Amino acid sequence: MIQTVKFRMYPDETQESKLHEIFTIYNRVKRIGYNLLFHGEDYMAERFDEGKTIQQCLMDLCHNNPYVNTILIDNRMKLKQQKTWLIKRRTRLTQQLKVITKKINTIKEKDTHDRRLKGLYARRSSIMAKLHNLHLEPVVFGTKKLFRQRILGNISREEFRIIRDSSFICIGKKQQGLKNLNIKVLPDKTVKIRTFSKQKGRKWLIIPMSVNSVQEKWFQQVMNADKYTVTLKRKLFKGKVRYFVHVSYEIPEPALHYGYEHGAIGLDFNYNFVALTNVNQHGTLLSYHNILFGNLHTYRTNKRNDYISYKMDKVVNYCINKGKGIVVEDLQFEQAFSYNKKRNRKLNDLKTTALELLERKCKKRGVSFRKVFPGYTSIIGRYKYSRLHNLSVHHLASYVIARRGLGFKETFPAVYDWVLSHVGEFIEPRVKQGSPYRKWSQIHDLFKHSGITSFKTSEIMHKTLLVRYVLNSVTSAQPDNLKAGSSFMKAGRIDDYHKMWICMKNHTFL
Repeated sequence: MIQTVKFRMYPDETQESKLHEIFTIYNRVKRIGYNLLFHGEDYMAERFDEGKTIQQCLMDLCHNNPYVNTILIDNRMKLKQQKTWLIKRRTRLTQQLKVITKKINTIKEKDTHDRRLKGLYARRSSIMAKLHNLHLEPVVFGTKKLFRQRILGNISREEFRIIRDSSFICIGKKQQGLKNLNIKVLPDKTVKIRTFSKQKGRKWLIIPMSVNSVQEKWFQQVMNADKYTVTLKRKLFKGKVRYFVHVSYEIPEPALHYGYEHGAIGLDFNYNFVALTNVNQHGTLLSYHNILFGNLHTYRTNKRNDYISYKMDKVVNYCINKGKGIVVEDLQFEQAFSYNKKRNRKLNDLKTTALELLERKCKKRGVSFRKVFPGYTSIIGRYKYSRLHNLSVHHLASYVIARRGLGFKETFPAVYDWVLSHVGEFIEPRVKQGSPYRKWSQIHDLFKHSGITSFKTSEIMHKTLLVRYVLNSVTSAQPDNLKAGSSFMKAGRIDDYHKMWICMKNHTFL
């Protein structure tokens, strides 16, 4: 398990000028190395002598400093991420093109003069143009937003360089027969940094750092670690530059104190809130809770991450309070389509920050963390448990997740088997034959086709009649007056849901 701690450095004026030089040279070599990797051998032949590798070229630029190895690792990772993004973007646009083309064909079959076709044609042309022009582009170091601010003159050239060249990193090792060639954290609470100078007495830069009473135990863990990664960062704060050192090291995972002996906590993630349910060891629902996220898209990056961390602490505290482990969905975020800009950002915050952060916090505080298959949790919760608990779909989904994490199997209700036996293959199922969720998919498609969206409102009898109407239309049976003689119906309202569902089961109400 990786843990990162942050300490602040206090360089004097001379050390600060040398630090500025290190930041500048490191990031300049990093940009050159990225361009060499991105453009390939032709670009390298124009800038350097032929026959040299990228590592040799970068070594010549920074006087054989071992920072080059870290720079190459970082650049290769950045280029790999870009290529992955390109594949995902192409897949997403291709999927959108298929959906729009299918919609156009469906509308044309009904009416070739439909007014919607004009907008759909324009949308399809736009997507085809984006797909045709899609290619790998080099990154803008310092972000495009900051670069635009510099072009508009909103920030000075010096401020742009400080923010762009804000960090440099090195993978170091503890002095146990292994020599650290770049950055060392010393026991006297100082940081020893390798410079790019070859002159005697100027190869190293020693800067003091602060360690408060809370950070003391983390500092001792760094001293005892066999391997750690050091990142030096600088930030502009009220017109002044502050320097920080981030040390990442591996710690053993603590023992788990909260398991699944007495039940589990089910968690259903949504882009604006988290639904939690408390389930005992027999799979019975005990309680439920909501944790709202608020407007994450309106926060800046650091504040957004701090806010998500604060909310995930609440989730972990809830699990500790109940004395149980947590069960979440094993979500896959290969998104093949796009929402609006606001919702895309919320989903991105969820998948890149909240899930990973929650798992780390659970392991850190001894809470068991388990992932389960996410398919059909909302559908099972809606069609099987909504009449029993009368909760929202999200809480019912988290209830199914908790039961699935405890090993319970969700049996298909007999009343739905009876409905499907009358429908047959009227609605083509989306799930393959033999899947345990095939019947759930069929009953969901049937109710969706019938216009039924809820099973716990006061209009449930009216919606049930809609299902009977669909069955009659399929089987050519005559509809009956099902409202006549219903003792549990008074003036169109349902007073006892339990009696109503018992009536449906015993008398084949559907």
